[in-house]
Amino acid sequence: MKLINESVWKFDSVKYGAYMALFLSCIHLVLQEVYNANVLPEPYQTIVSLGLMFLAVLIGRKKAQPNLQQPLGFATITAGHSNTDPGAVNGKVKEADLVVNFRNAVTHYLREAGLQVKTDGTGTKNDPLSAAVKLIQGSSVAVEFHMNAAASKQANGVETIALPKDKKLAQDLSKAVADALGSRLRGDNGWIDQSKSARGRLAYVNAGGLIVELGFISNEDELARFNARYWLAAKAAAKILIDYENCN
Repeated sequence: MKLINESVWKFDSVKYGAYMALFLSCIHLVLQEVYNANVLPEPYQTIVSLGLMFLAVLIGRKKAQPNLQQPLGFATITAGHSNTDPGAVNGKVKEADLVVNFRNAVTHYLREAGLQVKTDGTGTKNDPLSAAVKLIQGSSVAVEFHMNAAASKQANGVETIALPKDKKLAQDLSKAVADALGSRLRGDNGWIDQSKSARGRLAYVNAGGLIVELGFISNEDELARFNARYWLAAKAAAKILIDYENCN
């Protein structure tokens, strides 16, 4: 038997049944102890009580509960590059491998919160950009993870490339990741307008997605902090997306 991972008390069918049981218990005590009245023979008392409780459960089950019936959010979470394109490399460390781990961690926390998630692969699978972009359609939010690289080993920081309409979400994601990793924010408090990005127009962003640069793989200190704390950063990023879904 598998139990649901939530409190059953929020369901009206449970609450109504419990209220009716309490009500019938009070009535029984009043009749028996105060008035010493035997309105119905004992077998019929039990039958009536069970019938009323069953009716209460049915009413609670049929009653609309908008807060429970709202459609869950549909997020697209993808990893940059692919199994055939490693992205930036630092020795034997590949960008594609790091962001797949981050994608999987964020997906874990989103699904744990009840969101529906589309991804560009499970486990170590990482589909190419052409497949990732197709997943965005129909999603309420879409985020892809990358890592930066630079000739300077000192380059550092977190940024999110997005269209102006997603500026606030981009800043919130960048701050959550940067705080968890102990990094700084780049751009406009973590937001990079696509028009000002060195990469120019990006297919993922054009399709409505956001690209989060989790740090610089070329910076040894930042890379070490990412490897040590990426689960914390993923949880922080997931919380931003969950809050975003709850407000939209």
